[in-house]
Amino acid sequence: MRELVIVISDLYLEPGPDHAAAAAVEGPAALPSLEHIARFGESRALTEGWRTWIARWLGLPQYADQTPASVAAAAAQVPAARALWLARPLHLVAGLTSLHVDRRSLLRLERAEADELAAGFAETFRGSGLALHPLEGGEFLLSGPADAAPSITTEPARLLLQPLAEALPAGEGGAALRRLGAELEMWLHAHPLNARRLRRGAVPISTLWVWGGGAPAVARSAASGQIAAAAFGSDAYVRGLWRIAGGEAAAMPVDWAAVLGDRRAQRALAVVEVAELLHAHPSWQLADAVAEIDRRLLSSSLAALCRGELGRLVMVANDRSLSLRAADRWRLWRRRRAGLEGLA
Repeated sequence: MRELVIVISDLYLEPGPDHAAAAAVEGPAALPSLEHIARFGESRALTEGWRTWIARWLGLPQYADQTPASVAAAAAQVPAARALWLARPLHLVAGLTSLHVDRRSLLRLERAEADELAAGFAETFRGSGLALHPLEGGEFLLSGPADAAPSITTEPARLLLQPLAEALPAGEGGAALRRLGAELEMWLHAHPLNARRLRRGAVPISTLWVWGGGAPAVARSAASGQIAAAAFGSDAYVRGLWRIAGGEAAAMPVDWAAVLGDRRAQRALAVVEVAELLHAHPSWQLADAVAEIDRRLLSSSLAALCRGELGRLVMVANDRSLSLRAADRWRLWRRRRAGLEGLA
């Protein structure tokens, strides 16, 4: 394989004067592969975010400036000429004076749950001109009138970086989306699905966070058949982008070594979430989840790089890319940075 990119899509670190020090103490002994990549690789800031970077990496720069929802719609059946947004199930944590999010706030729903909410939305919001469309990865597309006013929205994974009130939709169409958000919270508060989730030990769905849209779906590329790049993960944007390019994204495989040994793809992309690991392991904290990614994905990928089976390994998180080639390991003058400090 010529190149492998591993994206941790919800790993954002709080900025500030103590940022690097805080990152260094997040399990410093548990991330040997990340530390190796950060020490010897090339680090670059991704000022436009990882999705725009991936569109260009895949060779589709014409889609880099499209909204995430417009691209995600390529992998879904939605009406043409409708304004589209992504809607991510979100669990809000109650504080003393306000609601906030934590690293377990991002949710992905089973298809039966998503279908139930979509059907309930159609009934509750009948006549609003809005419709909810379940996506394969446990998210939703929200469609509305094509003449919807533009708005400024925040990616849900970034909600840890600012107070929730400051991340609410703004701009000309912001008021309408804020009203919808309040109505979604009231609708979901007493929803029977949440009662069932609580009984089985899952956190309730507080709202659907609407973001990344306002424009209609983009046209698909003329490409056909399998592209020379494989993609793995649940992210709706990546699934849509690969469909545009003429391919199909797949779920994360259990056996990552099989992906590294597959010679059919010249390049591969894996998108993972800390939140999914935290939901699967209730006792884990951030350091445990990143250590699992280090052990299961980064370690074997780094070994393949050292054996010459992989040309370049790129890790993307916190709006930064760390790029490593096998020959870079001789840069012995570079200092070691502990834990997540290399992503600061």
